[in-house]
Amino acid sequence: MDFFTYVATQLSQLTFYAQQHFLLVGIAVGIAALIALAAGTLLHTNRLTPDTWSKPVRMGGREGLLIASSAALTIPSLALFGMLQPILGLGATPSLVALTLYATYPILRNVVAGLSSVDDAVLESARGMGMGPVRRMLTIQLPLAWPVILSGIRVAVLIIIGIAVVAGAINGPGFGSSLLLGLQRLGSVNSFNQVLAATLGCLVVAAVYEIVFWLVQRFTTPRGIRV
Repeated sequence: MDFFTYVATQLSQLTFYAQQHFLLVGIAVGIAALIALAAGTLLHTNRLTPDTWSKPVRMGGREGLLIASSAALTIPSLALFGMLQPILGLGATPSLVALTLYATYPILRNVVAGLSSVDDAVLESARGMGMGPVRRMLTIQLPLAWPVILSGIRVAVLIIIGIAVVAGAINGPGFGSSLLLGLQRLGSVNSFNQVLAATLGCLVVAAVYEIVFWLVQRFTTPRGIRV
């Protein structure tokens, strides 16, 4: 059958795969964002951490996390999924763990870059007004750094949408299982349609996330720093 007929007959299944793929990416990136935000703010050098922590220790911890997370990003996805399978089994759990590892670096990098980009003069003015480190972080640094942080989350989502397909090798949710099965059957009936539908499904998921990010940026970025 032609591609459009195939899509029409498999629409409910493709919609289910799209929902799974969307949620898998969203949950993994959400967990990675929480980890990156917590680590980035805790190890940032603008005195959020206790005075007993020296600046070299904070900076060393920050750079160490960046190196560790960037190293995790270089692990071949198929190898990582394969190594997690004996430990965590098949399905969503090892998929989430692997995708969270992959998503952490771009978000953490942008958290660090965003917080570091805040003008020291602004922080000194806030300190002179009696604001403590936590209040400065929540009311000044994070809002000013938010566009940069959101850009990192957006990049992480785009990366993870593609890597999530490999999770199909361990029966992960999403389009991965369908796409890999279609590749294995390539040359047989409807195999190309199956691969093409899964590929275009990933593009649709990416397009939906682009709309979501546009809305989030529009309604969460302070008016004074909107581009």
